[in-house]
Amino acid sequence: MIIDAHTHVGNSFWGQFPPGFLLDIIGDDVDIAICSNLEGIDSYTGKDEIECNLDMLNACKKYPKIKPLAVCEVDRTENADKIRKLLGEHPEFIGLKFHPEFTKLRADSDKYNDYLKVAQEYKKPCLYHSGHIKSRFSSPELIYKKAKEFPNVPIILGHLSTTTRECHEKAIEIMLESIENNTATLYADVSWVGVEDSIMLIEKLKNTKKGDLTERILWASDAPVGDFNQRRELYLKNLKDFQEGILKHFNDPILLDNLMYKNAKNLFKL
Repeated sequence: MIIDAHTHVGNSFWGQFPPGFLLDIIGDDVDIAICSNLEGIDSYTGKDEIECNLDMLNACKKYPKIKPLAVCEVDRTENADKIRKLLGEHPEFIGLKFHPEFTKLRADSDKYNDYLKVAQEYKKPCLYHSGHIKSRFSSPELIYKKAKEFPNVPIILGHLSTTTRECHEKAIEIMLESIENNTATLYADVSWVGVEDSIMLIEKLKNTKKGDLTERILWASDAPVGDFNQRRELYLKNLKDFQEGILKHFNDPILLDNLMYKNAKNLFKL
C-alpha cells in the first residue's frame, strides 16, 4: 500500500488540475491521495471557504481514492465558524490545510487560533505549507511558534521546509526540540525533499532522546504542483527512487512501509 500525503486538485495559479488529472498521474501505484483544493488557497479564483471545500468533497465522493483536507482561508475570514460547521456535517474531511506563504498571513498570527481550536475539537491534523527558513510567512520557526500554543494538535511541516539543505537541517532541529521538550506535536512530509535529505531526517528522528520517532515522517509528492509532478513517468521515478534509496540505506522493509503508508494511515485515521 502507498499513501501520498500531500496532493492537490483545482484550478489556480499553478495550473488546471481536475481530479482525473491527479488520478492519471498517481495511477494504480498509489492507493490513497490526501488532497486539498487549490482554489481555496489561490485567492484569485474567488471561491469562498465552503464552496471550494464542498467541491473537494464531491470529488472525493466520485473518486474514493482521494481523501479530503479542508482548506482554510484564514486570511479572508473572521473566525473558523464555517469550517467548524463543515467538519460537524461532513466527517469525511480528515484534516485541515493552511498555506501561509501564498495567503501572505504569518503562520504565527492569532487569526489561526480559532481554526486550530477546531482541529483540537475534532482531533484533526493540520498540514501547513512550510517555506524557506527565512520566509516572513511560512518558515518552520513561525509554524512551531503557533504549534506550541496547541501542543495536542498534530501539525505537519509540508515539504519539511522548502529548497535547501540548510532549511531542512533547521526544520529538523525544530522537530527535535519539539520532541525532546514536549512542546508541540510536529510531523513532516518529504514532498520536494531529496532522498539524501530524507535519510538525514529519518536518521535524526530514529535516534531522538525519546527513542525512534520516525512515525512523524510521511511520504508525499505535492502532485500535481511542479513540472515533474505533472508527468506520470517522473512522478513514478520519484516514488521508486525514494523507496529504493531508503531501503538501500536502512535495509528495513518495516520502516519503509511506515513511511509509505502506515504513518499517514495512523495519523489521519484512515
